[in-house]
Amino acid sequence: MENHDIFALARSNSLDGGAPNLEDQDELPIFPGAIGEFSFPPSATSFPHQDAPQLPPAGALGGNSSSNDAPLSVEDLVRIAASKFVRSRSNDATSFDVQLSEDESESVALAQLLLEAAEEVGERRFDPSRTLLDQSETVTERSSDLYKVVMIPSIRSIEFQSKIPFSHAAQFAGIQAIVEHLDGTRKIHILDFAVRNGQQWIILMQALASRPKRRRVRRLKITAVATLGQEQIERTGSRLVSYAESVGLPCKFDVVMVSDLAELRRDHIQVEPDEAVAVLAEYVLHTMTEPMDRLDSLVRVIRSFNPCVMVVGEVEGNMNSPVFIDRFVESLFFTSAFFDCMEECIGKDELVRKYGEETLFGAASKIVVAIEGRERIIRNMKVDVWRTYFQRFGMWEVELSRSSLYQAELVTKRLPSWGPCTVGMDGKSLIVGWKGTPIKSVTVWKF
Repeated sequence: MENHDIFALARSNSLDGGAPNLEDQDELPIFPGAIGEFSFPPSATSFPHQDAPQLPPAGALGGNSSSNDAPLSVEDLVRIAASKFVRSRSNDATSFDVQLSEDESESVALAQLLLEAAEEVGERRFDPSRTLLDQSETVTERSSDLYKVVMIPSIRSIEFQSKIPFSHAAQFAGIQAIVEHLDGTRKIHILDFAVRNGQQWIILMQALASRPKRRRVRRLKITAVATLGQEQIERTGSRLVSYAESVGLPCKFDVVMVSDLAELRRDHIQVEPDEAVAVLAEYVLHTMTEPMDRLDSLVRVIRSFNPCVMVVGEVEGNMNSPVFIDRFVESLFFTSAFFDCMEECIGKDELVRKYGEETLFGAASKIVVAIEGRERIIRNMKVDVWRTYFQRFGMWEVELSRSSLYQAELVTKRLPSWGPCTVGMDGKSLIVGWKGTPIKSVTVWKF
């Protein structure tokens, strides 16, 4: 890899190199498939060194500057750092006129140091990269916020996610799609490959219970397929069965444990001939792409049940590159948007944020950025890559309905702090983002 590859990646995410702001579009913006926050140039020749970035005037970035009360977002600060990094590599001596507070300047300095360190690591020059990281530690002694953002990122499952809009919006849209494809069926079998706390099936049960008497469900069966956490899953199942009984739905919950999802066989799951099968795979398929034949095996088993619908939820990011620099820059900007959301939805002082940063997102970030080979189990891919993959199996994508979009929109209005959460379409898929930056995708498939 040539020295200027990191230049191209940073340039595409600097102040003038990013995608159009989707916030300014209509109520349901269109998220382009080829041009987005995470669309990087195929080669460094897309952004040659002599093209220095043209910065907007002070105060134009995100509508914020030190001249007003609102601080710049974390993502804005990282974009400023990317622009400064590009200028340093293009020998551009033009003054940088975005006004920053002292804390914001330190955060920008930290992000720029990390970009420089990533460049050295990408070129396998580890001694200079260690020196730069030592300098970044000095900066973080004075400015800890951005250190948490880029060095210890996080995500929390139940409690953390209850305060963040992305999964809720994606989940309501996905369950609405399942409800629509199960319309009229009275014996239903759900296959869930990441049941977690099961709240998604509470939503489904509420919808099924509202059917008129002549169309009421005769049997609802949920089979949770997992590799870990059997006891917790069984407790979740007990709660779901109790809730189903409370709304008059006959429900059965089964657990299928396997050491690896790639080892799942058709005879592990008992499906009756008169059952309509629906599949939910949320944030699990990206863990099975190394080697790809593991995922191939799972999809073949799923296809053997002839499901009436399969809903797939994934992180919308290109974090499966074999090149360290690509993954680092992608992760940096994705994390910046996510932490900007955390700042607005959680704040700095809550223990739930600290737990998430130090325990969950940090571990995921290390796996994405620093681990190579089969040990890198988190391999997020963008929706266009998933489309190409599923089409190999004769699957076709179904457009999410207006009702699904409406459900996602309603969720974003639940709390005032969720207002910057954006909902839009990439072709037939739903994209949930933050201030226009794609975060999660929902796709619906038929076999």
